[in-house]
Amino acid sequence: MKFNADKVTEKMAKLAGNRYFTAIRDGMAVIIPVAVVGSFFTIVAAFPVDSWKTFITPYLPMLQIPVTFSIGMMALYSCYAMASALAQTYKLDRNSSATIATMAFLILTVSPGALTDKAAKLAGMAVGTVLPSVNFGAKGLFTAMLVSMLSVEIIRWFKQKNLVIKMPKGVPASVSNSFMSLVPAAVIILGSWIIKELLHFDLNAGLLAILSPLSHFAKDNFASAIIPPLFNSVFWFFGVHGAITSTPITPYWYDNLNINIDWLAKGGVAANAPHFMTEQFFQWFVYIGGSGTIIGLCILLAFASKSSFGKTVGKAVILPSIFNINEPIIFGLPIVLNSYFVIPFIAAPVITSVITYFAMVLHLVSRTIALVPWTLPGPIGAYMATGFDWRAAVLAILNIIVSIIIYYPFFRAWDNKQLEIERQANEPDTEVKTTGEVENLSISDNAGFQIAFVKKVFRKISLFIETRRIKDYGRA
Repeated sequence: MKFNADKVTEKMAKLAGNRYFTAIRDGMAVIIPVAVVGSFFTIVAAFPVDSWKTFITPYLPMLQIPVTFSIGMMALYSCYAMASALAQTYKLDRNSSATIATMAFLILTVSPGALTDKAAKLAGMAVGTVLPSVNFGAKGLFTAMLVSMLSVEIIRWFKQKNLVIKMPKGVPASVSNSFMSLVPAAVIILGSWIIKELLHFDLNAGLLAILSPLSHFAKDNFASAIIPPLFNSVFWFFGVHGAITSTPITPYWYDNLNINIDWLAKGGVAANAPHFMTEQFFQWFVYIGGSGTIIGLCILLAFASKSSFGKTVGKAVILPSIFNINEPIIFGLPIVLNSYFVIPFIAAPVITSVITYFAMVLHLVSRTIALVPWTLPGPIGAYMATGFDWRAAVLAILNIIVSIIIYYPFFRAWDNKQLEIERQANEPDTEVKTTGEVENLSISDNAGFQIAFVKKVFRKISLFIETRRIKDYGRA
């Protein structure tokens, strides 16, 4: 049976473009700024100087407050943001849809309790109702995903069937949208209450039980180190954003990070933190320069290319890669469906992940205890994410060197092919043979083509950076 790359790419693109996956991805992106800022308080507490630790210890409970209200509340924020993102695709009112979904999430995941006089005195709190926050964090992310999607779909169904309250013309849009959501809101909230209080069904616990097999890919084991980067690279090779493959595992990674942060708040140190399998494990030690540990190839293109096209591409992609932006090289070289680079693009992240796994297992490097901005250069991000462990920066540099070694023979074969193409193109009365392979997407060496290519790449870089900025800070 003949392998049809076009069909595979088409199917994977449809999966990646699924509105639910897109809404979940966009909603999860909203928590990045608050999670990163909250993590800085963890980093301050973990600064590896004995005199500083002695000084900061009395203030650890205070430093934990921003962490609790950022990473500790990620499911709550994500529920609102995911519902808002999905509502936007249906052209529904984003605020009312997201608010209804968030209330349904709270009903389904939180059981209010009463604080007695005795308990209040012991806790130093006022008597009253308390809301356990355990499901507000990573443990409630799966429920947040499901509830946000279902709530918006219910609202859409009522609107399609015209089972809504419509206000007369002239009524402000905000008021009209609120009344239009009234009937579906009543159904969603009543349904959530029936599930939780009358049927006594714990949706969050049920989802965690059903999806528990996924947790194996977030445990501190060997399979967890190689499976995620393997699938990430395969999806990217077909032009589909590899982040889609980690979406089901992300809640478990965040839960591991939460446990590490709690460990630190209780006086533990990053070197002995309970878990190393977090998103930061891959961000700073595996996906250096972007998926595929692509920085190794970018360095080779920039400093070892003999072909004119290779040099041109290298100059265009090296700077974005330093800051972990890999789209320019993925689609500019391209990596997508390029037979020259499929092996190293998959092998490099898997091998660097294995190296990092053993470094963490053997306690040669501290575990990650904080989220830091993803656009930091790899060694710097690794240094900060592990509580300022200089060995983490050394490991990141080692993985970059390993990446260069893995990519080199494939890069040299590709570069030699480009030289041959350019030589044939420059010879008079010589027809350049094309084979229909990916390398022929880049067979011109004239100055005009190179200038146009560089301009196109930098336009893509600017657009991508602006898009990521909006996603990270303004999208809801």
